[in-house]
Amino acid sequence: MMVITFLSCTNDPNTGLGVLPTGDLVKVAKVTDSNIKSFTVTDEKVRTDESQFNLLGVFNDPVFGKTTADFACQYRLSGFPGFFRNAHIDSLVLYLGYKEIYGDTINPRTTQHFKVYELASDLPFDEKFYQDIDLKGMSKGEVLAEKNYVPKFKLDSLTNKYGSTKKLPKDTVSQEISFKLSSTLINKLLAADSLTNSDNDKFLQHFKGLYVEAGDVSQKGALMKIEGSGLLMYYHKDNDTLKYSFLYTNNKAASRVSRFTHDYTTTTFAANLNSELNQDSLIYLQTSGGLRSKILIPNLGIWSKLIPELKGNKDTTRLTINKAELIFKLDTIISEPRIYKQAEQLVFSVIDSLGKTYLPSDHTFSPTYYGGTYNSSDNTYRFNIAQHIQDVIKKKKKNYGFYLETAYKNSTSRRVVLKGASSKTGIKLEITYSRIE
Repeated sequence: MMVITFLSCTNDPNTGLGVLPTGDLVKVAKVTDSNIKSFTVTDEKVRTDESQFNLLGVFNDPVFGKTTADFACQYRLSGFPGFFRNAHIDSLVLYLGYKEIYGDTINPRTTQHFKVYELASDLPFDEKFYQDIDLKGMSKGEVLAEKNYVPKFKLDSLTNKYGSTKKLPKDTVSQEISFKLSSTLINKLLAADSLTNSDNDKFLQHFKGLYVEAGDVSQKGALMKIEGSGLLMYYHKDNDTLKYSFLYTNNKAASRVSRFTHDYTTTTFAANLNSELNQDSLIYLQTSGGLRSKILIPNLGIWSKLIPELKGNKDTTRLTINKAELIFKLDTIISEPRIYKQAEQLVFSVIDSLGKTYLPSDHTFSPTYYGGTYNSSDNTYRFNIAQHIQDVIKKKKKNYGFYLETAYKNSTSRRVVLKGASSKTGIKLEITYSRIE
């Protein structure tokens, strides 16, 4: 039987030498298991009703094909409307704020076309929604507003925040898209009686929300990360020169649901997508319910194959595995990280007998120990799965494989290309162990 324990300091493979009995010799060694398989597969459907941000736009990625993202929102009362009596409506404007663009950021940028519709169906706050939701089918047919818009990207060189300077601006300035909505919605909001305007539940039955649709773009394009949304009614009063406004807010108690679609037909990896017959030398990962990779490590539960030196030696009681690090290498040429920011965090999850996933026990032990963050010094993502190997060897877990995927799937746009198991670089499992002799 193999005994695997954790040392209190995994950075030093010789930790613990001082507490060993006199005369014992500790041999520290490292082995690499490269018997790994990797395949690019489409991700499972992503839940989009609990996202921190929404994505909007169409992006024709030169490597990943076309992604389309749009969303729907509820709007709640911020108080009792001041325009309810003796007021003249000037306009009703939808504002969307964003601070990040992913995709085409080089002039001239691609013009995008957006349309705004009123929702005809409820968007319950406590209901689960996924990326394939038919938001257009839940909306009324009338277009309340439409706009051709070129996404902007600007850096602030006038603030000291994050150490920003004129030569090296860092803090992005929030941008804003505005849509002047038609009188149809103005009249609907004006038709709400005092009881409806005093109760958000009744108001949401009267006005269910808006859907912002992204029109098709045949080339280039970009996705914007929408950080906030508000609906402002502007009005004035008789014999009063002041201008007034009332906010319908999409706050934390209001639903925000995204829709994502992906088209991979023009990509180089389309032929091998979702197939375990042929391995590509590259693997592709993408947020917004796009792509992930299936990873198979056949030797995982067989200690004599993980550590060939010990083959045939049944006494493993004096063996300690200090670390078991799985290493994925970024393909910097295909990924183009200077143009398309790579994922800051990847997730390495275990597949169970039903095909569902869960995080390995190493993550429970310590998320920092488990790893998965991008290391810019060597362009790698690293995971420590020593505890999970122990669980498999002790038959506490079975080895059905793993999924490697991006974090923050429903609220940000990221993609990354990694060296696959069949590439020259490959995927490596490096095991550092100690043996008392």
